[in-house]
Amino acid sequence: MKKKLFLFMVLMLGLIISCGEKKDTAGDGGGEKEVVLRFSWWGGDSRHKATLDAIKLFEEKNPGIKIKAEYSGWDGHFEKVSTQVTGNTAPDIMQIDWNWLYIFSKNGDGFYNFNDLKEDFDLSNYDENVLSYTTINGKVPAIPVGMNGRVFYYNKALYEKAGLSVPATADELISSTKILKEKFGNDTYALDISTTDSGVLFFLKYYVEQKFGKSLIDSDNKMGITKEELTEAIQFYKKLVDEGVVLSSKDNAGAGNVPGEQNPLWISGKVGGVYEWNSAISKYQDTLSEGNELIIGDMLTGIGPNKSAFVKVNMALAINKNTKHPKEAAKFLNFLLSDPEAVKILGLSRGIPSNKKAIETLDQEGLLKGIVPEGLEKALAFAAPKSSPFIEDERIRKIGMMYTQKVDYNELTPEQAGEQMYAELEKVIAQISK
Repeated sequence: MKKKLFLFMVLMLGLIISCGEKKDTAGDGGGEKEVVLRFSWWGGDSRHKATLDAIKLFEEKNPGIKIKAEYSGWDGHFEKVSTQVTGNTAPDIMQIDWNWLYIFSKNGDGFYNFNDLKEDFDLSNYDENVLSYTTINGKVPAIPVGMNGRVFYYNKALYEKAGLSVPATADELISSTKILKEKFGNDTYALDISTTDSGVLFFLKYYVEQKFGKSLIDSDNKMGITKEELTEAIQFYKKLVDEGVVLSSKDNAGAGNVPGEQNPLWISGKVGGVYEWNSAISKYQDTLSEGNELIIGDMLTGIGPNKSAFVKVNMALAINKNTKHPKEAAKFLNFLLSDPEAVKILGLSRGIPSNKKAIETLDQEGLLKGIVPEGLEKALAFAAPKSSPFIEDERIRKIGMMYTQKVDYNELTPEQAGEQMYAELEKVIAQISK
């Protein structure tokens, strides 16, 4: 009897100890089980490397949390995230474009609300005006990483070899083309204004806003210009293509439809410049061959009397509303965006940060200099009124790409493209607004 009682007591003691040793899942390093958080983003090689290095530092300081990196280039990233969100397979943490908030979180409840994570994420590091870009119905479903401006960057070496200054006006851009081609061949271009995901949509936006003082899509999320004004912008673009000033979609197809920074003409220094986001310009600088130098140009003028630079939130970081570890996700993002060591590692790989601590750290390190921050300054000084986020909707981008190609391949005249593109834009904007 005593033996049975002893065995029973041993068994009960074992159960008590077992319960006391329950594996921790909070991710603070106090238990044995590791919390794994998936984190997805897009970017170029420089952003990928910097982010992976920052992740490594976070994991060293937080041994109970593992970050699984999922990264790629920009092309196809929206489709991937959209499929994941729809299928409930999205990562715990996502880098998203500003306009995606109005697709995945129209009422502010599509992602985790940072107002509910204030113990782990310091919202006081952001100005209210900056947070307003990602605040919907009083909720903060994402954190704005920084502001972004689309800027004209030029290959200084190419223009200098031709005995030219980089162009400051539309007329100078056109007139420099003839000299560049005479000196370096017909496969030399003054500027690349297209992208592989939206054609010349953003350049058309730049044109109409400078010429007419109207937004392509206004603050009421409706067409802000007339069909005739859009047609004029397309006519100007066609002129640039016909005179060999800019790369067309045919030219890009000949290069394999690779991103602009991977185009052999760009790498070899035969493209005089690019119209690109300041936060993304590093990838163009990284691929430019030796002997070429990238500098900031002035915002192109001579089109009209109005300011027209496109300025917006460059990207945002969101937490999956269904994550099992929201506190750990918030802790990681707070580290990534404000920890001095992490900020130094990331540098300007995601543009100029909005986080006050990050700005202070970068300023102390002398990192708020160069073509990335100076490009943003140029854009801010020439900024058009705040744009509708719809301008970056994937459906709007595809319309820009489609009609760019139709004009480039002479399938439509600029007049026909203007009429049809305008109708398509109105139709899609109405669908998005529902």
